[in-house]
Amino acid sequence: MNVTEKLDRIATEPFRLFFPLGIIASMIGVLLWPATFQGWIDYYPLEAHARWMVLGFAGSFIVGFLGTAGPRLLGTKPWSVPELVLHSIMALAMMGSLLFNLIPTADLLAGLWLLGVLSSLLVRTFFGREDIPPPGLPLAVLGIAGAGLSGIALSMGSALNFSLPTYLFLRLLYFQGLLWLPILAVAPYLLPRFFGRSSPHSFPESTTIPDGWMRPFIESIVAGLLLIASFALEAWRPGPFGMILRSVVVALHLTRSVPGLVAWSKVNALGLAVRWVLPCAVGGWLLAVVFPPLRIGMLHLMFIGSAGLLMLAVASRVILGHHDRHDRLASPLKWFHWVWGLLIFTAATRLTSDFVLEVRITHFIYAAILWVLILAFWSWKIRRELKQPPFEEGVIKSRCPRRRQAATRSGKAGHPTAPEKGISR
Repeated sequence: MNVTEKLDRIATEPFRLFFPLGIIASMIGVLLWPATFQGWIDYYPLEAHARWMVLGFAGSFIVGFLGTAGPRLLGTKPWSVPELVLHSIMALAMMGSLLFNLIPTADLLAGLWLLGVLSSLLVRTFFGREDIPPPGLPLAVLGIAGAGLSGIALSMGSALNFSLPTYLFLRLLYFQGLLWLPILAVAPYLLPRFFGRSSPHSFPESTTIPDGWMRPFIESIVAGLLLIASFALEAWRPGPFGMILRSVVVALHLTRSVPGLVAWSKVNALGLAVRWVLPCAVGGWLLAVVFPPLRIGMLHLMFIGSAGLLMLAVASRVILGHHDRHDRLASPLKWFHWVWGLLIFTAATRLTSDFVLEVRITHFIYAAILWVLILAFWSWKIRRELKQPPFEEGVIKSRCPRRRQAATRSGKAGHPTAPEKGISR
């Protein structure tokens, strides 16, 4: 495959570039804390860290997903190579600014980057579309537009001289709106597949609005507007009500629109991980309500244990699916239990550091190192998954004679004398 063919393939499936870019960005973002405590950098990295994680990590995953899935959902052509190059340069420029702690410049570039990605999506929505988008997709547009405009506005904050409530509202739209509006948009369409359920946001291909489409569309718009209202409430009416409203909106919308999310049915590790997303999100917001002085630490349960975990679960499905390894998605994927378990432990390590000041610095360092190790492990296992033999339900996979005999005796092996082709390498 020559360079032109590789670029065309990446433009068709931008996750191939933006997922690894997001992994690298997040590793840099968390390692700023050990670097600070060791005296390797001469600035306090709170603002840079937040942007590396939300814009660099989550932003790259969101752009990679929507850049790949958006054209398919709309039945239109994928990104062109010039679009891919432009969006990549803008993302790298934003991250380059963060490397030098140039926060206003990074915000401006992030805003332009997100609005550029949005324009690619909107052009395909209004021109050359052969299918109606899922009813929740406008929320992704709202989230990217809101974050993009907020980034540009925050970059000019010293000149515009915002009031404190306006400044807080822009930050909430920038850091939490970019995460949760796209999540509310995509979750009803994608997440039911993790539980073997059909999606209430999936409709037959059509260029006109099909029957039943308007109701989930209206529900999605209401949820999105209420989410934004929770940001405004938190900014202009300081107190618990903004985060309480946010918790209620997210909980109601996801439980209503994602069949299987709140259930006891048996699922593989990816499905079980996704079931932790809602309790971690609501738990993070409510802990921030209960412990207002420790708000930033408490919200890490939402950022890491919910949004971060969801990004990795969805990315796992996207990568395996686009490599035609749907058989592996049907497998137990037991190694992903380590991913979600350690991610929640990392969030707990970070939030507990604010309760015991004596261990605060060491907990910051442990949480940062854990995050890096988790992403390195996830990346390694995903690469190995692509090389695994086909998964066959009931075929014994282990090379260990004891395990094969035990599985045969317990009746867990559907084919106790199955040929060796079902055994993992």
